[in-house]
Amino acid sequence: MIILTMLGILFLCLICTVPIAVSLGTSCITVFQSFFPGRDMTSMLAQATVTSIDSFSLLAIPFFMLVGSLMEGGGIAQKLIDVANMITGKKAGGLANAAIVASCFFAAISGSGPATAAAIGGIMCGAMQAQGYSKGYSGAIIAAGSTIGPVIPPSIPMIMYGITVGVSVSYMFMGGIIPGLLMGVVLMIWNSIVSKKRGYYNKDSEDNLTGKEKLQILVRAIPAILMPIIVLGGIYSGVFTPTESAIIGCVYSIIVSVFVYKSLTWKSFTKAVFNAGITSATIMVLFGAANTFGRLLTMFGVPQMMTDFMYSISENPAVIMLILNVFLLIIGMFLDTISSILLFAPIFAPIAMQIGFDPLHFGIIMVINLCIGMITPPMGGNLFVAQRVSNSTFEEIFKDTFPMIIVLYALLVVLIFVPEITMFLPRLLGYVG
Repeated sequence: MIILTMLGILFLCLICTVPIAVSLGTSCITVFQSFFPGRDMTSMLAQATVTSIDSFSLLAIPFFMLVGSLMEGGGIAQKLIDVANMITGKKAGGLANAAIVASCFFAAISGSGPATAAAIGGIMCGAMQAQGYSKGYSGAIIAAGSTIGPVIPPSIPMIMYGITVGVSVSYMFMGGIIPGLLMGVVLMIWNSIVSKKRGYYNKDSEDNLTGKEKLQILVRAIPAILMPIIVLGGIYSGVFTPTESAIIGCVYSIIVSVFVYKSLTWKSFTKAVFNAGITSATIMVLFGAANTFGRLLTMFGVPQMMTDFMYSISENPAVIMLILNVFLLIIGMFLDTISSILLFAPIFAPIAMQIGFDPLHFGIIMVINLCIGMITPPMGGNLFVAQRVSNSTFEEIFKDTFPMIIVLYALLVVLIFVPEITMFLPRLLGYVG
């Protein structure tokens, strides 16, 4: 009865468009006031929220958000796009492939899907449309490419999963590298096939540049390219933690933007800090409320109930994993990635572990599944960001996004049943599970 009341109040609030953090807090307070009267639940919830976000690891989130904002405002993203465009050349879909490559570059620094869609889309959509790409297709490429953002490290959803489930964030980052790159590869293959059929070729290709001009583009981009090397190299070498790497990334972004590219103004800097602060504050409040909600679910035995329910359907690990991923697919259609991880990782991860899946492997699967959900209606946050920056209608963009969703889910199936792809780098660097 208590569990049904908690979940009922939560979903009722969500249906009424109450903010997720407020919905979670309201659910917790109502249940305790109804079933455990006489306690000052409001103060307890506030204390539990503050305690749960009092974590050094969580400091990485605002700083990685700031890195992404500084890259966009400081001209670093544009330099990465120039290199990506030079690499892809004038082959079919070259400019769209450049957008995907640029998304991989940007993802290796910002760790945010919406930030990737906004930063890369704001620059590339206009360029693609000028070369003959339809509005819907240019937006679809940006939307699909933005799913790579939270998979290639650093990744804000992976930080949340690691802290919530108790998996090393550094090893989570390592596990995301190969799957993230494969996402980029399959999207580029699909784009090349479609672009060849539709005749999407670069009219003003970088292939027309001389060797000297290409070298100049590469040299100008070296400070931008060095950022992910410094940030990720420091983490994997053990020189600094993910949180420290985020701070170093911020300092490096400011130095490069101000003294090398000279493109970061005081106005763009304050805007970047403001945007990162607002987004980070929202995430922190959500994490605190979700952490308290998750503790109550654990206290009332929900994870074990879910496990028993799964085994009542089937004891086959493949069937159970299929059910979990269908749940994640549906969840990803309605909730953002971070909210979904905070709410469901404590429930689903133990089930996955009981059927033999490593918690790190399951974490990567969960993040990818939810990221694909971010471009799937009815919510699809990244899809609507891409729709805005491409000036397309929903019908135009979703028509071209849907086949890419299928391609990404096909890759996800391969990653689920071939865990060596995900686990290779973590195990190579010492992960024992």
